Amino acid sequence: MERARIASEFVRARTRFSDDRPSWIRPSYDGLGIVNLPWSILATLGAEPAGPPVAATLWPAELAAGVGAVLLVVIDGLGYERLVRALAEGEAPGWHRLSRDGALFPLTSVFPSTTVAALTALATGEPPARHGLLGFTAFLREFGMLSNLLFWSPFGRFPTYASAGLDPRQFLPVPTIAERATAAGIQATVVSPEAFRETPLTKMQVAGAEFRGYRTAGEFVALVHAALARPGKQLVTAYWDTLDTLGHFVGPESAAWRTELRQLDRLLADELLAHLPRRDVLVVVTADHGMVPLDPERQHRLDDPDLLAALALPPAGERRAVYVHPLPGQRELVAERVRALAGSDGAVLDRDALLGRGLFGPPPHHPEAPYRIGELVLVAVGQAGFPWDPPGATPRPFFGAHAGFEAAEMLVPCFLWRP
Repeated sequence: MERARIASEFVRARTRFSDDRPSWIRPSYDGLGIVNLPWSILATLGAEPAGPPVAATLWPAELAAGVGAVLLVVIDGLGYERLVRALAEGEAPGWHRLSRDGALFPLTSVFPSTTVAALTALATGEPPARHGLLGFTAFLREFGMLSNLLFWSPFGRFPTYASAGLDPRQFLPVPTIAERATAAGIQATVVSPEAFRETPLTKMQVAGAEFRGYRTAGEFVALVHAALARPGKQLVTAYWDTLDTLGHFVGPESAAWRTELRQLDRLLADELLAHLPRRDVLVVVTADHGMVPLDPERQHRLDDPDLLAALALPPAGERRAVYVHPLPGQRELVAERVRALAGSDGAVLDRDALLGRGLFGPPPHHPEAPYRIGELVLVAVGQAGFPWDPPGATPRPFFGAHAGFEAAEMLVPCFLWRP
C-alpha cells in the first residue's frame, strides 16, 4: 500500500482546491481524472486516443503491455478514501490480495461528482461542460422546462422524451468510447443491470456497444466472461450499482453497506477475476464518484417562500451542488438569501467563474451549458445538503450523497491488475 499512499499524495497535491477549502478536491481533466481513463484504455488496445490519457506517473507501462482485452469494472459510489479504509480494516480481503500484483491510485471524479455527469464522462472521455449532462436535473432550453437527466424526462413523474419519438443518442453531442473502439476494430460490450437496457441514458452512454443485461451476481460474472472469451480485441465494461443505492438510502457507513462491499469483494476476487477466460486482459476497476455521509442536523431545505418567489425555476442540479436560476434583476437578492440559508454549510459560487476556471471541464463548452447550470451554484460543505422537493411530493430521507468537491465524493479508486 506504500505505492498507493505515494500516488494519493501526488494526486491530492495537484488537485487541491484552495487554501480556504483544504478538504475540497478540484476535478482534473488533464491526466488525473476519470475523464482521462477511456483514452488510456483505447491507447492500451492500440486505438488512437482523442484526449489526454491518465498521467504516466500513475499508469504503470508494464501492466499495459501485450493487452488484447480490457475489462473496465465501474462500481457506482465507491470512493477512494472509503476503499482504502476498508482495505486497512480487512473488509476487502480479496481486493487486498490482488493489490500485491496490481496498482491502486486515486483519480478525481468530475464536477458535479454525480452519476449522470460522471458515467457519461467515463462513456465518452469528455467532461460535463462538453457532453452536456450536467447533473440530476437541469433546465433544457430545447424542451423549455426543468428536466430530469437521469430519466431524460420533464421534472416529475412523466414519460421520457424518448416516448415522444425523440432519439436519446442525438441528444449526446459527442462520440462514445464504444463507438470509437468499434471504428478501430475493437469489439465493445457493456454488461449492466437488465432493468437499464431501454433507458434513454443507457442508449446515450452505450451507443456503439453490445448491451448484455444481468439480473443476478452469477449472471453478471457469466456475461463478462462470455464477452471476454470472444476472439480478437475486446473492450468489456461492467457496471455495478448497489453500493450507490445503499449509500443513499442507508448510508455509506451502515452495516448494510459494509456487508455489500464484502460481498462485492468476494464476487470480484473469487469469481470474476479468479476465472478470467484469457490471460491478455488488463483489468481496470474504478468508480464514477464517492459519497459523503449526510449529517441530519445539516440538511437545509430550500423551501423558503421568499427565495422561491425570486427564482425563475425551482432549485435544480443536486442536493450538494444546487443550480440556482434567479429572476431577472433578482441575482443579488437570491445570492444573499441563499448565503443566509446555507451559512457555513454551503458556498455560493458564480457559474461563469466555475466555467472559466474549468471546473466543469475545459473549453470548448456545450453551447447550452450556461443555461443548464444557472447563474449561481450552491455547493455543500462537509456533510451538509440542500434538498428540495416539489409541492405535494413526499420527502425521502437521504443518508449519503455526492456531487460536491469534498475528497470523499471527488476521489475514486483506479485499480489496474493483470491475471
